[in-house]
Amino acid sequence: MTDAPSDDASSSPAVSTGDAELRSGTRTPLLVLAISLAVLFGVAAAVLGVLAAGNDDGAGGSDSLRSAAGAVGEALLTYDFNDPDAHRDGVLALATGSFRGEYEDAFDQGLAQLITEVQATSRGFVKEVYVSEIDEERAEAVVVADVERDGAGGPRTLFDIYVLLTFVRVDGEWKVDQVTDLNFAEAGADPGATATPTTAPAATPPSTSAAP
Repeated sequence: MTDAPSDDASSSPAVSTGDAELRSGTRTPLLVLAISLAVLFGVAAAVLGVLAAGNDDGAGGSDSLRSAAGAVGEALLTYDFNDPDAHRDGVLALATGSFRGEYEDAFDQGLAQLITEVQATSRGFVKEVYVSEIDEERAEAVVVADVERDGAGGPRTLFDIYVLLTFVRVDGEWKVDQVTDLNFAEAGADPGATATPTTAPAATPPSTSAAP
């Protein structure tokens, strides 16, 4: 007679489906949601910190930060297919660190070609700038802008584009080191920007299937 298989449940812990998924590297929907919420709350906390300190009337040298943020916002949102290099040079002149390298790579690897192919023009108008308290050589700002676009799909105006900018001081000047899209796929959001908080170029021209 063949003996029945022994029950090992008492000698070894059971492996749940969730454990198996984690061991195999598969993310469960709950884990993905938790990570997304953590990113969202982290960005929200940063934005609230900026807005809370946004009305300091120029205290602590924030006038220069506010001016730099306005310049970066307009540079990111302004380009012309007749001279795409002017957009590239304008952004890079105001950037530093990893963002500078990422934006330069993105432009050289297809962004310039896309701007030209769809004959896109865009002009950003910064309406509001909220700055954080300056922490030694680092600070943040939230820029609010409207964007007028034109291209193969016809003219379009986007209202209330929100961008979070992180700055570092380089040789006495504020340079942008990180750009985070804050529009979260809202109706007024830049269709060329990502819908979730990311460190990436804040405004890129639309794809050929979308109106600029």
